[in-house]
Amino acid sequence: MLAAYQRHNQFKESLKKFESLDPHLHALAQLKYKYQFNWWEQLDLSIPGIYILTGGRQVGKSTSCKQLIKKCLSKKRFAPENIFYLPCDEIFDAKELSKILRFFFNEINGKRFLLIIDEITFVKNWDRTIKALADEGYFQQGLCILTGSDSLILKEAAMRFPGRRGKASQTDFHLYPLSFGEYVKLVASKKIYNKKLFDIFEDYLQCGGYLRAINDLAQANKISTATFMTYEQWIRGDFLKQGKKEDTLLTILNALLTVGVSQISYSSLTQKIGMVSKETCMDYCRLLERMDILINLQAYDQNKKQGFPRKARKFHFADPFIYRTILHWLKREGYLNSFDMKNILVEACVSSHCKRLAKTFYFKGDKGEIDVIWLKDKFPQAIEIKWSKQIRPSDLKTLKQFKHNVILTKHPVTGSTDGIKSLPVYQFLLQLE
Repeated sequence: MLAAYQRHNQFKESLKKFESLDPHLHALAQLKYKYQFNWWEQLDLSIPGIYILTGGRQVGKSTSCKQLIKKCLSKKRFAPENIFYLPCDEIFDAKELSKILRFFFNEINGKRFLLIIDEITFVKNWDRTIKALADEGYFQQGLCILTGSDSLILKEAAMRFPGRRGKASQTDFHLYPLSFGEYVKLVASKKIYNKKLFDIFEDYLQCGGYLRAINDLAQANKISTATFMTYEQWIRGDFLKQGKKEDTLLTILNALLTVGVSQISYSSLTQKIGMVSKETCMDYCRLLERMDILINLQAYDQNKKQGFPRKARKFHFADPFIYRTILHWLKREGYLNSFDMKNILVEACVSSHCKRLAKTFYFKGDKGEIDVIWLKDKFPQAIEIKWSKQIRPSDLKTLKQFKHNVILTKHPVTGSTDGIKSLPVYQFLLQLE
């Protein structure tokens, strides 16, 4: 039964064969720029339990799990016969999943194991199988890592088996596309000057943090149509699997793209779209968020130091490459002709980087708006993004309402405007590391 998955488990024959023939490791080896994912450095391999890895599709979850297997084998942490990588692309339901997993547990006969079940949310009622096996004590002898692209479904299902996940202090992990700082480390030499950083940031605004797009840009100075299509098919496919309609998705994506960085409520977004209900609009937007395609920022309440859930929101695409993929898709489908996007991309890039690290909002006051309110270290930091070389005094009135404030600019020099610190956008993003 396990032989059907031999292609992903070549290490059972030899580590050398695994490194050269595994589809994920082989694809990674062909790239000019490779990345060693390290989320699992926080994983204590000596503590049995059920662990969860979430993150968007094509972001590197499967590859990173193969890198983890490679590390475990090279360090002799597990015997090859006690490791199993199970992709769930072709597993239909919980009954089939149960049969495969029980066969594996019978094979290893109570020995320490590493079990990776990739994209488990593809399997209908998968959580019933995992809960049943946990209740029978199967996960007390090893590590079971569940991966999935729909973070909400995976974590909500996992809540249905409390007390069965083990004793580790951290059991949930999330993989993001490469940040700008990680991108700089990947593609640039150690000595980088501001002019060079500007050029690198311009490249990042094209390829984002996705390795395939990064390598396309490095080798051909553009991202290939095939790469765009791969990510487009992922978005379309995952929506269709959830029973969603492609034309509704495209209409909503088009509305989100044309809204840009303007604040908008779900009601107003629904009116802009037309032909869909508010509930449908919210459902699609929330699925986009769960897939790490979209983020939304609530308006900030200065008094309560939290968001206003009922007020208008700002929607941003979570990564520059995802933004360009959607733009490419909509243009091909005839929704858009041309689009001025640079200022939108820059603000989205800052917002998504901040949101990875702390609660993030925007601010709407009597005197104007602030692009980002970032609750770093529990102190609200007001961030205004000006992708231009000119800053007007009127831009600063609202910023002065906050003690901690900064202006992020296109200008390559750190400075001060009317007592408010300013620095290049890319310098700020690097400092987040």
